[in-house]
Amino acid sequence: MSGGNGLLAASDLDQTLVFSARSAGVDVAGLVEVEEYEGRVISYVTPAAWALLGDLVASGRFLPVTTRTPEQYARIRWPGAAPRYAVCANGGVLLVDGAPDAAWAQVVRDRLSGCAPLAQVHAELARLAGELVTAVPGSEDPAVRSVPGLFGYLVLREGQRPELEGTRLGDLTVRLDGWGYAVSLQGRKLYAVPRPLTKSAAVAEVVSRRGATGFVSAGDSLLDVDLLVAARAARRPRHGELLRAGWEHPGVELTAATGAAAGEEIARWLAGAVG
Repeated sequence: MSGGNGLLAASDLDQTLVFSARSAGVDVAGLVEVEEYEGRVISYVTPAAWALLGDLVASGRFLPVTTRTPEQYARIRWPGAAPRYAVCANGGVLLVDGAPDAAWAQVVRDRLSGCAPLAQVHAELARLAGELVTAVPGSEDPAVRSVPGLFGYLVLREGQRPELEGTRLGDLTVRLDGWGYAVSLQGRKLYAVPRPLTKSAAVAEVVSRRGATGFVSAGDSLLDVDLLVAARAARRPRHGELLRAGWEHPGVELTAATGAAAGEEIARWLAGAVG
């Protein structure tokens, strides 16, 4: 990022700026491919969004903010060079020129010291995974995974999400809240994230280092709420977890479009806000 004051554009990625074939809402044949995994394309943006992202990255004021691990984030293809700063692991990792920042890692460790051990949360997710396999006969075991020292998540299999939603999800949310964790269901992934681990805290660190005056933001999930509320102005797409939850805030506007078209709308707004 270039020096100087001004606003930064901090945005979530998945289902906010980049989209899977399922969530894009249009024929992906006309979209730009931005991510490959195991030999197949899994994420797209519209051609106009690609051009806008090129302008944003070139401005030096764009900050990707994601729950993805650094390894997952590294799969994203950018127009030109990648942004210098990126927030990964829901604020647990701050990348500077592609490398984790050690000073920020220590700040995060200190903030998480009061939460329940991640192993305890991992065990609870494993128990839930066993319930879901029993509830959906013939289904595969959900994958129970952890980002070491930060948070855990469950990758659901075909047919398991309906069995999770409702009572099971509500009970899990209450239980983990007592342990200091927030729960977020995004597509096939169920996240259990320590409450002190926030995207907005990591973004504030970048704002401070840059000497910026603040930031604007965009996001679609419950894990983006702190990012949206802390921003000078914010947008959220007309789809996703926040829309399903009925979440609203006077400082956060909905897009007119859904799917990949909403991502294009958000990219245009971000570029205009920091241009």
